[in-house]
Amino acid sequence: METVYVTYRSNGENFRFDHDYFESVHMPMVRKAWEKHGLVSSTALYPKGEGDIVAVAVNEFRDQRAAVAAFGSPETEEVMNDIVRYTDLTPSRLRGVSFTY
Repeated sequence: METVYVTYRSNGENFRFDHDYFESVHMPMVRKAWEKHGLVSSTALYPKGEGDIVAVAVNEFRDQRAAVAAFGSPETEEVMNDIVRYTDLTPSRLRGVSFTY
């Protein structure tokens, strides 16, 4: 498994993040766009605490090839263009390999 974390960090000022839109529109759009490329699951997390992380999308792909194919697909443009509809924060991506024990 290849996991891609998309993290939204607070800019320390006033920012906009529409949780309802993110969950009900954006995340289903991500699943629809990337499932055909090997997306296995996609989950939204909202860490609580004093950190600056507002939200994290955890996207699990079949393997590294699937993740690369998804992010390089034509559908990704629509996914990325949708970000401005729910936030003014800039997301960052981090990839990692998952193991099941």
